[in-house]
Amino acid sequence: DRVYVLGNGFAPTFTVTFPNGEKRTETTPFIPQATQTMLSEGAVRVDTPAGMYPNEDDRRKNQIAIEGLFAPDAVFPHANLLDSASPEPHKPTVAIRIYKGDTGLDTGRPQNVYSLDQRLIDQGRLTQQASVNLGMGAETVLPDGTRVRFDGYERWASVQVSHDPMQTAVLVSSVVMVLGLVMSLMIRRRRVWARIVPVAEGDKRRTVVEVAGLARTDQAGWGEGFEEQARGLFAEDAPKNRAKL
Repeated sequence: DRVYVLGNGFAPTFTVTFPNGEKRTETTPFIPQATQTMLSEGAVRVDTPAGMYPNEDDRRKNQIAIEGLFAPDAVFPHANLLDSASPEPHKPTVAIRIYKGDTGLDTGRPQNVYSLDQRLIDQGRLTQQASVNLGMGAETVLPDGTRVRFDGYERWASVQVSHDPMQTAVLVSSVVMVLGLVMSLMIRRRRVWARIVPVAEGDKRRTVVEVAGLARTDQAGWGEGFEEQARGLFAEDAPKNRAKL
């Protein structure tokens, strides 16, 4: 079996505490945007706890969505713009925008797991509540009392396992096929034709035999060998050859 690593990165963990005190914790993989520094981006969708909003319309208006960047080694080269100095998690930090409203979890429409549906934002179904930078353990409070905390991160890796029990048979077949091809190129392919024509000369009749040869490739050219082959067909000591003709 062969194992191939297709990708790896970080999965930030967020805890959302709703106004009634109930909590939801989500760990979502973020996709790297810069492989040298592992600055990653992604999105998190958090549904409200069961029973908090019995009305479906109210529940859809109070879902929480988070979108932003994760930096394992945070630096701020330009004001509050987050970047990462290295892929090592020395100072994990997120720069996020927090939305409230309908995240589209139950619409049945496929969504990109690494970003929010921009149509929901344009339609006003998702409204931005905050834009903050959070280090590990830090939290922010939304106007309605909802708390969003950045708890930390986990590492993720995407691997592919390849199992091919027939690869030995394929290798052997390929070798045999190549050897057969080489042998066919080394064999000299030649053809010989003999035409027997009866000829009448007065009261006598005789038989004229015409022999011709063809070489299928330049390498298999007849040269002087053709005359020897033609004489061998009618030699006195070759009765078998005469029988065949």
